Amino acid sequence: MSISGVGLRSNLLLASLTDMRTRLDDLQRQLGTGEKSTTYAGLGADRGLAVSLRNQLNLMNGYADAVKNIGVRVTLQQSALTDIAKVSSIVKGAANTSTFAIDNTGQTTSQRSAISQLDQVLSLLNTQAGDRYLFSGRATNKPATLSIDEILNGDVTHAGFKQILSERRQADLGTNGLGRLAFSASSATPAALTGTGATLSADAVATVTGSQNLSGPYTSAGGTLTINGTVVAIAAGDDVTTILSKINAPAVVALTGVTATAPGGNLTLTQSDDDTAINLTGTSASLLTEFGVPAGPTQPNTLLTQAPAPVTAGQTLTVKVGSNPTLTITFGTNESAVPPEVSTLAELSTALGTLVGGTASLGPTGNITITAGNTSDAITLGGNADPTKFGLAATSAVPSNIIGLSEETPVTVFGFKLASISTTSAGIAVTGPSTPAPALVTMNLQTQPLEGEQVKLAFNLPDGTSENMVLTATTQNPPGPNQFLIGTSLAATTANFQATLNTSLSNLAATSLTAASAIAASNNFFDVGVGQPPMRIAGPPFDTATALTAGTAANTVTWYTGEMGTDPARGTAVALVDNSLTVAYGARANEQALTNSIKNIAVYAAMSYSASDPNAQARYYAVNQRVGTNLGGTNGQQQISDIEAELAFAQATMKTAQDSEAQRNVTLTNFLQGIEQASPDEVSSQILALQTQLQASLQTTAMLYRLSIINYIS
Repeated sequence: MSISGVGLRSNLLLASLTDMRTRLDDLQRQLGTGEKSTTYAGLGADRGLAVSLRNQLNLMNGYADAVKNIGVRVTLQQSALTDIAKVSSIVKGAANTSTFAIDNTGQTTSQRSAISQLDQVLSLLNTQAGDRYLFSGRATNKPATLSIDEILNGDVTHAGFKQILSERRQADLGTNGLGRLAFSASSATPAALTGTGATLSADAVATVTGSQNLSGPYTSAGGTLTINGTVVAIAAGDDVTTILSKINAPAVVALTGVTATAPGGNLTLTQSDDDTAINLTGTSASLLTEFGVPAGPTQPNTLLTQAPAPVTAGQTLTVKVGSNPTLTITFGTNESAVPPEVSTLAELSTALGTLVGGTASLGPTGNITITAGNTSDAITLGGNADPTKFGLAATSAVPSNIIGLSEETPVTVFGFKLASISTTSAGIAVTGPSTPAPALVTMNLQTQPLEGEQVKLAFNLPDGTSENMVLTATTQNPPGPNQFLIGTSLAATTANFQATLNTSLSNLAATSLTAASAIAASNNFFDVGVGQPPMRIAGPPFDTATALTAGTAANTVTWYTGEMGTDPARGTAVALVDNSLTVAYGARANEQALTNSIKNIAVYAAMSYSASDPNAQARYYAVNQRVGTNLGGTNGQQQISDIEAELAFAQATMKTAQDSEAQRNVTLTNFLQGIEQASPDEVSSQILALQTQLQASLQTTAMLYRLSIINYIS
């Protein structure tokens, strides 16, 4: 029997002991550190998942850092916007409630405060978070606005807002101070009725012309010639000369009114009275044949006898001019009446010539023309005769006292624009506004207005607002504001009306128009953006300018110095706050809501007034009313609250993302810990088991190493 040493078996035991010792050390490290491994390789098959989980946790930590930084910026933006809204509200309240009490600077206390408040707004818009300007769009390294001094006053070479304000006011008021309106040439025309189209035939006395030639060897066969009942005996053998002498005998003519002639040998009888006929009834039939004349009556041509006759006996035509006596014309043949009756055109013309207060005439075909003697009186026709027979289509006429008011030529974008005109007076005719531009309205005073009757004109102003001007007729002397005195004549009333219109228009220009001009100037100066530079008047001269022109970097201040873009302002700063989730939190100081606050506060702060100006107080309130209204916001336009709401949405989105990430972070962390962290209980159990195993192995190994031949034998 042979006994070998430990040899290979011993080596295996030692290797096993070393491995158990290494495992025990690793378990003790796990128990001490809580980590399964110091390297991903030590995690075995889970190492890829651990790497992925760790990357996701790092990404979420990055999102958390972004949310934290953006949250600070948005909080600063919200704070600035809240303060700007408060300042706007303060200025709005001052504009709506402050009284006109200016000091030696020409401003009220609230106006001077508005300068500081404007400076505060500009400072808020230049808010920074670290080195980032929050209201400059993408240009985060640049302030959003210039200083208040540069904006209001400009510098030597650059016009500031106050200069734009002055230039615009000159352009809107114009050279005459009437808001670029002008009185067109006035005209005064008397009332007139002009007849046209009458076809009356001319006056003609009764005339009978024989058809037989009585010259030469003619001698009469004799007979009885009866003219209007008067018998003229014609003897046999009478020649034409004898016959004429008998008819023209003074005693016969006195009875008949008829005279005889024989031009060309034809017997011609002529009635001297324009109303009397020639009646040859009773004349011998042989003489009628001999002379070639009719027996029955031959009428004269008069207004009563022509066919068709325009009038009949007894009809009347009355003409009255103003308050003058009425002219009454009675148609008939009674020439002894007072006044004589009228039967012919000649008699009608004579009668018309007696008209008091005007002139009346008669044309050759019967057209009557009547004209008043002044521009105050109206003409009225009456009676039961038909005036259309004398060419008169109307029975009344009024004078024309036209006052024209027009926009300037050439057409301009400045000043008042005529919107409408109306009247409550039947005696004042109004027209317009005419088109195309320049518009014109006319006021035609035709009869005296009554107390309290009105003319109303409406104007469109440069800031988009409108104003009405109402002129009221009054008998009170002196009249009050916007009242015109009813004069003793229509001409006097017309003059009073135009004077009142001029004064009222001048006052309206100095108040409401000037206030609207200030708002328009603020729009021109502050509404800037891509392709929209500050605008100014194309002058000098400014009071005759007709258009705006773009200000340039060389001559005009641009108050907003941040990035200008056409895209939404919020999109100028975008951050990823979660997987596929972004928030937009950019802002530009030239956004509509912010610009609206700045420009209206600037108007309030920049205006000044003179205690000696009678229109100063009214202008002050006109400006304040517009500033207060504009700062209150307009439906459909961006408000500061809209910007705040959009930023609040970004904050809410970040909060939601943050909460979601926190939950995912816990889940992923737990999952990762399950992979990377060692369980103390499990490790302790493994250590205990390994220690027991190691102790047994060591004892066995020791026994093996003590084994010898001596021990074996013993």
